[in-house]
Amino acid sequence: MFPAQYDDLQIMSHAVVGFPSLEENEKAIAGLAEAGVKLIELQVPFSDPVADGHTLVNACYEALKHGGSVQATLDLAQRVCARHPEVTFILMSYLNPLYRFGLEELFKQAAAAGIKGMIVPDWPVEEIEPWLPQLDALGLAPILMVTPNTAPDRVKKITRASRGMIYVVSRMGVTGHETHWGEKFQNYITEIRKHTDLPLAVGFGVRTADDLNALSGKAEVAAFCSQYIEWQRDDGSDVAADKMKTIIEAIA
Repeated sequence: MFPAQYDDLQIMSHAVVGFPSLEENEKAIAGLAEAGVKLIELQVPFSDPVADGHTLVNACYEALKHGGSVQATLDLAQRVCARHPEVTFILMSYLNPLYRFGLEELFKQAAAAGIKGMIVPDWPVEEIEPWLPQLDALGLAPILMVTPNTAPDRVKKITRASRGMIYVVSRMGVTGHETHWGEKFQNYITEIRKHTDLPLAVGFGVRTADDLNALSGKAEVAAFCSQYIEWQRDDGSDVAADKMKTIIEAIA
């Protein structure tokens, strides 16, 4: 499940459903689980993933050509959640494909498959709030995002509606670029903790063991996604899993 506040840092990584193929997804997820990854996002590929950098945009493009879809993600979730009960699986998507699928049906199927949370970057908190009773009843945690320019009043609203953990966008921009973890970032984290006792998952720019060590003690989860997808693209899933294991073991 999700870590508690101030637990040791856990790694969250990523599968774009259909990249490099639907068959390869299951092998890649098994490798991540064996490497020690405790949380895995299953991303529904979408043609306009506005928060993602070029790595995930290109992976989505390839995944759509290989059969990636909402239903393919739910089908994959049903298999991998049963096979890897030690891993918390999170559905990640943009709102458009979920809305077209049907939100109520999506929630029911996701929960039945074993999905524990959802990250939907372009789903406003005001649109999530009416669904909270149903999501709570299903045990499906909406994981909302805060950014460095989110106003304090809105941070408060987002943290009240979030379940499981808060996704902390480390900087402005899209996924995949370098981030600095200095005093400004620490102040940002401190401000968010004033509004919640949920664990914090930090994403956007987590690419090295140094990044993970910098986040240890500051956050409970590090989203190590774009770099993993690049390893998978360039070296294959087996090598990517080995690299992930090495980098997890390097956390101080």
